[in-house]
Amino acid sequence: MTTEAEAAFLDDVGLRVRVLRTARKLPQERLAELAGLSRVTLGSIERGKHEAGILSYLALAATLDVPLSLLFEDGTELDLLIRTLPAEK
Repeated sequence: MTTEAEAAFLDDVGLRVRVLRTARKLPQERLAELAGLSRVTLGSIERGKHEAGILSYLALAATLDVPLSLLFEDGTELDLLIRTLPAEK
């Protein structure tokens, strides 16, 4: 069973993944394919409903061309994430 703090953490990570994906103009299906995940799994991650393994997060970060730590940094402003993204792949 997930605690409130764990659920909030998963929600925050999922939101960061979704914001980075949409900033890259990638549909869920494409990001999932590139990261080696199913679209259902990616959707669950973005909604904070799936506790993915570290390798899944590593694949997402690599595909989105951001450091892994960026997905987990507490207090990271989403606007700052968008502004600092490298050019679209």
